[in-house]
Amino acid sequence: MKSYAIISDIHGNSLAFEAVLKDIRSRGIKQIINLGDYFFGALEPEAVANLMRENEMLCISGNTDREILQAIDSDFTKEGMDRVKADLSEKSITWLRTLPKTSTCDGLFFVCHGTPESDDEYLLEKVTAKGVFIHNDEDLVKRTAHIKERIILCGHSHVNRVIYLSNDKIILNPGSVGLPAYLGNGEHRFAMESMTPHAKYAVVHADGDHVSIEQVLCAYDWHKASEAARKNGNEKWATFLLYGRMPKELRVE
Repeated sequence: MKSYAIISDIHGNSLAFEAVLKDIRSRGIKQIINLGDYFFGALEPEAVANLMRENEMLCISGNTDREILQAIDSDFTKEGMDRVKADLSEKSITWLRTLPKTSTCDGLFFVCHGTPESDDEYLLEKVTAKGVFIHNDEDLVKRTAHIKERIILCGHSHVNRVIYLSNDKIILNPGSVGLPAYLGNGEHRFAMESMTPHAKYAVVHADGDHVSIEQVLCAYDWHKASEAARKNGNEKWATFLLYGRMPKELRVE
């Protein structure tokens, strides 16, 4: 049997990342697969970069990783981006440029951030005017028909989910290491909420055709992380980090 740690969406939260890495080490897991969105946010981008350099893992690019490079190379900007750019070293920026959009691992995993085609769309979730819903089995089978690997890894929504498809494929979102909730703004305003402040990741145990999956919730000092976000001027993130859900004044009705 081989075990894999699946992590995603650290978003500059070094305290949460340290807690997850400690838990992974305690389990003796050597193979880590990271689904992207490493640095952007209200916390400690370069501190996370330093931890990344100390721990070998398979990595791909997420949407905010792409946006950081766009902000460096063009006039693209978004709230909080200037602080992130200023904190990141040239070494970290150069590393971001090397990341592929998708990858595979051991003939078992297909690795993407959002969907196989896009880093800023959701594979499992459908956002509507009435809320966020999970795609049905038929739609997910069709959307992933071209993928030969049995387990499809995705992040981006920050909500930990495991979906077993009728064709024996599995779609796994490990949740977010560093940001347990956020408010989305696209065609519809919506909330992504994991409902706890824990740092989240997943463990996959593979033994031939037998696959076991653990969704892991790690405690860490989220009060300290929340206060750091507040000191950096981001009250929304301070609340997201503390509760894993929307503050009342931002709740989508």
